[in-house]
Amino acid sequence: MFAVFTVLLIGLSLFSSPAFALGVQDKGLTIDLLNQDPDPVKPGDVLEVRLSVQNTGYDEQENCIVTIEPDYPFRALPGEELSKNIGTLGKRYEDDRGKVVKFKLGVENDVNEGKYPLKVYLYTGGSKNGLSLTKDLIIDIDSESNAEIEFISVEKMVPGTKTDLTFGIKNVGNSPLKNAMFSWECTDDLILPVGSSNVKHINLIDIGETANVSFDVLTNVNTRPGLYKLDMVLTYDDIEELQTITEAGTVENQKRKEIKSKAGIYIGGTTDFDIAFMERSPTGAYTFSVSNIGNNGANSVKISVPSQANWSVTDGSNSVILGNLQKGDYTIADFNLKPAEIGEDLPIKFEISYTSSDGMRQVEEKELNLYSSPFTLSSESKQPGENSSSGFFSYKLLFLVLAGAAAVLVYRRQQKKNAEKGKTDDGEMEKRNIDEVDTEGRKIDEAEMDKKQKEE
Repeated sequence: MFAVFTVLLIGLSLFSSPAFALGVQDKGLTIDLLNQDPDPVKPGDVLEVRLSVQNTGYDEQENCIVTIEPDYPFRALPGEELSKNIGTLGKRYEDDRGKVVKFKLGVENDVNEGKYPLKVYLYTGGSKNGLSLTKDLIIDIDSESNAEIEFISVEKMVPGTKTDLTFGIKNVGNSPLKNAMFSWECTDDLILPVGSSNVKHINLIDIGETANVSFDVLTNVNTRPGLYKLDMVLTYDDIEELQTITEAGTVENQKRKEIKSKAGIYIGGTTDFDIAFMERSPTGAYTFSVSNIGNNGANSVKISVPSQANWSVTDGSNSVILGNLQKGDYTIADFNLKPAEIGEDLPIKFEISYTSSDGMRQVEEKELNLYSSPFTLSSESKQPGENSSSGFFSYKLLFLVLAGAAAVLVYRRQQKKNAEKGKTDDGEMEKRNIDEVDTEGRKIDEAEMDKKQKEE
């Protein structure tokens, strides 16, 4: 019984051997994979395999042909042969009983990590009718999945302004990203999506490809300018290991992989201005109001009238420093302007330069239509020499004022002298009258004395 069991065991081992299964046991032919380059190979790479073909039989084999038939995930490369005639394999113990054969193949980009079979056929007699051996060579493919946020479409956001925020997700690994899900959130929810959630699903991102996901976002109009953090999360299916692919195909160890990253986005930046005409003086000075109508403050604001065909600055500087303008603030600016034509609505251009809340110097151009009303005579005839004439006129006027004041002072002194003289004359007349009265009194007294003496 023991002998029978031993015979059966040997028989089963023979029947289960690959050589017997392929019906080539009697020929003694074998094919083995010496090496693969690279090992392991990655998706999208070029694979080179070196095969060892041996004859262990007692008969030599003539016109031996080795053929490979690439199937997914392998593919033929242009100009590379898939079948090679290696000539005669000598019989056992002879030096020419073995040969080495090289083949080059391409590996598909979308293959997952695992071990994949490569079919090899060996023919003898120079014809495919003489199939002697079929074998599956197992090729190790290493697929590393990885992704990164390649770009964010927006670096700055203006408070209160609806913005299209786009994220570019690039597959930088060696296998496709499948069933990916991307989400993001901002510190303290200062930036929120509108019209959708903050999660987007992506079915597939091929190797080296970039998928764009977009969100309409908004931030509060009163958000303080500054740099804020965005936290981003990308999850996708990751296949770490595959079983040997059979005709049915099996997949093992599938799980989700998560990649977390963060980025900064600035809230603040530029603002907007409005210019309106207020009034015009008779001398040609135009007054304009400048308002900050944006949602950010502006520092060191300067308004200028650049060189242009319709208007020119006739006197003074063509720029006015306005200082700092917070949102909603306004101020005025004056320019001495001369139009190219009188009585027409002429466009006039302004340049407003300012420092935005992010510290960058900005320049905005504004344009409005301005009516060129006629100048007064003094304004139209004003020449460059009029400045000196005006100065001379001012000195003349001052001289006249001083002369008038001197005349008034002389007049008042003369009046005082006349008054004093009048008082003197009145005193003398009064004294004269008193003397006359005294004289007449004495005369009366003397007459009465004479009369009394006569009577006596």
